[in-house]
Amino acid sequence: MSITIRVLSAEDDEQANDLLNLAFSSTTNRLYDLKLYRRLQSDGWFAATLDGRLIGTVGAISYGIVAHIGFMTVHPDLQAHGIGSKLMEHILAWLDSQNVPLVTLDASKKGFPLYQKLGFFSLDETVTFVKEIEPVNIELPESVQLITPADLDELVELDKPIFGADRRKVFQTMTEFYPSRGFLHRDKTGRITGYLFAYVNRIGPWVMADLAGAEVLLQAAMTLEYINPVVVCVPSVNQNAVKLVQDYGFESCAQASTWPKGMAQSPVIARKSSPKQAWARVEKNEGAHHE
Repeated sequence: MSITIRVLSAEDDEQANDLLNLAFSSTTNRLYDLKLYRRLQSDGWFAATLDGRLIGTVGAISYGIVAHIGFMTVHPDLQAHGIGSKLMEHILAWLDSQNVPLVTLDASKKGFPLYQKLGFFSLDETVTFVKEIEPVNIELPESVQLITPADLDELVELDKPIFGADRRKVFQTMTEFYPSRGFLHRDKTGRITGYLFAYVNRIGPWVMADLAGAEVLLQAAMTLEYINPVVVCVPSVNQNAVKLVQDYGFESCAQASTWPKGMAQSPVIARKSSPKQAWARVEKNEGAHHE
């Protein structure tokens, strides 16, 4: 079996979307995710092909000190042939060439053996929730404002100690791609204390120091139009976040373990072990199907 691994291009998106749905047994439209992730990391997404047919995908978004691997999948008919291992070896070699010291990914139980073999270990869990959202008319407090490019420096300053790395490119891309779909929360002194981004069919990233602020940001997101169903990926350790989205009618549809590989003493690991201010993330929470 002659497998070729090459860069995943925009022309592959329809095939990649179909493959991901087939592998994950879903009907989710991931075309928006593919477009966004390629914008965030244009050189970090790869396709496995067999006789010109796309049979696997993998990619990563690098934040310098840490990178997150996603959309790791292999066609169900071709699993258990080592293709997943080839894809993982390829993406890890690429990340090594970028000098990224820490790598994380989400894994279903099916992927545990491979990731353990590659040196990953289980850290925590993320839960995916979904909901059909119709825009609601809510009068928002003055503390909630639309995010503008002028806010990015302060957003990075707020977010970096929580996430553990600089996500400026995420904020900049989201603001450019989806203007008027990002909200921030300011305290009485005018300091930014939280934010939420919502794009076509996803809520996240979403960061807030307290429950009341997180709820009003979620209410702001509920005023927008979406292509349903809307997905939000919540760290299970943040039980306030889990309860909040459930109270607003979101239903759990998937769960995956977060697996890191690299610096055990990384500030990112420390923060991911207790992400009480992280309410939702931008990366898709889907475990790998491979091998």
